[in-house]
Amino acid sequence: MHPFSCCTLTSFQDSSISTLGSIKETSAEFSEQLSQDISVVLRQTVSILGNRKTKESFMALRETHAQKLLDLLQDLLDLPCDSTFRPLLSKALVRLSKASGLHPTCFRLSGLEKEGEQVGGGGYGDIWKGAVEGRCVAVKAMRIFRDGDVKDALRGFGREAAVWRQLSHPNLLPFLGLYFLDTRLCLVSPWMEDGDLVGYLKRASADLDRIGLILDVAMGLEYLHSASVSVIHGDLKGTNILVTPSRRACIADFGLSSIVNEMSISSNHSTTNSAMGTIRWLAPEIIVGKSRHFASDIYALGCVCYEILTGALPFKDMTDVAIIFAVVSNNLARPARPIPWPETDAYSATWVLLERCWTQEAHSRPTAAEIVRTLVSCPIEAKVKSGTDWDEAYSSRFRRSVRQSPLLLTASEIESAIFRDVLQCPST
Repeated sequence: MHPFSCCTLTSFQDSSISTLGSIKETSAEFSEQLSQDISVVLRQTVSILGNRKTKESFMALRETHAQKLLDLLQDLLDLPCDSTFRPLLSKALVRLSKASGLHPTCFRLSGLEKEGEQVGGGGYGDIWKGAVEGRCVAVKAMRIFRDGDVKDALRGFGREAAVWRQLSHPNLLPFLGLYFLDTRLCLVSPWMEDGDLVGYLKRASADLDRIGLILDVAMGLEYLHSASVSVIHGDLKGTNILVTPSRRACIADFGLSSIVNEMSISSNHSTTNSAMGTIRWLAPEIIVGKSRHFASDIYALGCVCYEILTGALPFKDMTDVAIIFAVVSNNLARPARPIPWPETDAYSATWVLLERCWTQEAHSRPTAAEIVRTLVSCPIEAKVKSGTDWDEAYSSRFRRSVRQSPLLLTASEIESAIFRDVLQCPST
């Protein structure tokens, strides 16, 4: 029997009457600017997700049925949807993607052209510059060498892509899509001409606003850790932070570490080898084998702040093995305060903040929100930059620019392709 029964569908339709009233009250402006078809589809979808029984039945969908629903949810999110409903649609999409191992079809890009030679690489993949429909993009080709890994990787990266695609913040790198390049799975994002933070700092002038960059990263992490998003980055470091055209820092590669921890990307590049490349940013509790959490991101943020302020790696004179023993031992070794150090109240207060991020006990570290408040307050008084390089519609505009078909089918087509099929009553 299909997970939906006739009585379940009937109860959904009955409950939609009261739900419709609240929708009209909270989104009159939204309904006016969208077609009647879209309003009908949105009402049906919100009603389903607003009812516990029908929502759980939707979350139990798999294969073709799940794919149809994922595509519908992403279509709705890519339209100018009322913010009242975005969290409901977004959380449902992410949950169904994780449960089904699928992702919205629109994530898969075509026609990508690789330009020139490889421009960089990290623990998880190699980076190329490319173009889609004449638009410059960054292509991160994941290191997958065994045939058996490809399916698992697609499920894992597709799952994280579903999370990434719904996030929008001036200090987070947008997600544009997935692509297969010479049998390698690629993550596609906007191209950042100034590259990562490490390279940018090497080229920076003496008057660079370093504390402003710290605020950028802290604000991006504050958004990730917020109650409405609740994402652990897991691998925060200078090479995973890019510099935008407006010279703002934006966080990239969030979620990738969790996938690498679940599977070995290749026989020559295990999760252990990947971890050894990030030891300098790992909190003591992570080094001894505990799971990543918000507080471990805060420890890593302190190390990133050290990179920004000094232009050097944390523990730059120590090997990874020496760092492991020093960090987890009782001497509480932490990156040393450089000499000379600017003798200003702002820089002194910033160093105290870094030391709080490196507190041995995870529960004693400040939250990302506390860090942002400290940075913008006296005596540091970091300035929030005005403007942004992208808005919440950036990824959906990119999608429209490279896709010929409409974002959303008509109500009758949705009824036929999704609701009538997915919510069908069992035959007698």
